Amino acid sequence: MAKSDSMGDFRRRMLTALLAVLPAACVSTGYWPIGSRIAPAPEKSTIRPEAVGQQWVYQVRNVYNGEIVDEVTETIVSTSPAIHIQRISQKWGSLPDEIHVKWGMIIQDSHWDFPITFAKPIPAWPLSFDLGHSATYRNHYQLLADQDASLFWNLTMTPRNWASITVPAGEFTVIHYDSYIHFMSNDLSVVESEREESVWFSPEIGRWVLRRSRGIYYVPGRGGDRYEDYRQWELKSWR
Repeated sequence: MAKSDSMGDFRRRMLTALLAVLPAACVSTGYWPIGSRIAPAPEKSTIRPEAVGQQWVYQVRNVYNGEIVDEVTETIVSTSPAIHIQRISQKWGSLPDEIHVKWGMIIQDSHWDFPITFAKPIPAWPLSFDLGHSATYRNHYQLLADQDASLFWNLTMTPRNWASITVPAGEFTVIHYDSYIHFMSNDLSVVESEREESVWFSPEIGRWVLRRSRGIYYVPGRGGDRYEDYRQWELKSWR
């Protein structure tokens, strides 16, 4: 067990380093988008409450080569008894809804390649914006398409800094936080599945303006670590 934990810690550090370094090498905008700078914490950081009709449009980019690969429109279509965010992909058409039991507590997430549901609600963004304070949430998930297996999903969120950031939709004051996820894959040939995200979340609009995510996993006997797609969601417009 100690050996496994040590290897997991090592791979987590390597994944973090890759997430920080690769964008600067592969994307013309670098790790920080053009116009970004560290900013002081705002006096108030109240999150915009949910309302039917709120909408966010994102262009989705391949971080490795900078190519825009999709555009996704997310719209709140209901707020009771749960909050449903309708998601429509320009490439794939209708996607499963993102569902919150209350604003910021997610029970169904269709952001990943395989939409999932959680055994209990899990934060969509940090519950506290205190910088450097990590919070870990232990949970289980099921694939939306397969409700038979319940698999563990551990999420750690760490707010890093406040920033002023410019994206296609304009300039925003955001909290930059990292999310690290360690989970069990539904593919039994895969072990040590991990994902890590950097997110720039705007309380003003109640949503992120920039989100970068990728993952790493290990398949024994098949050449070591493998990497998932590296994607970036950039806010194009909102209302």
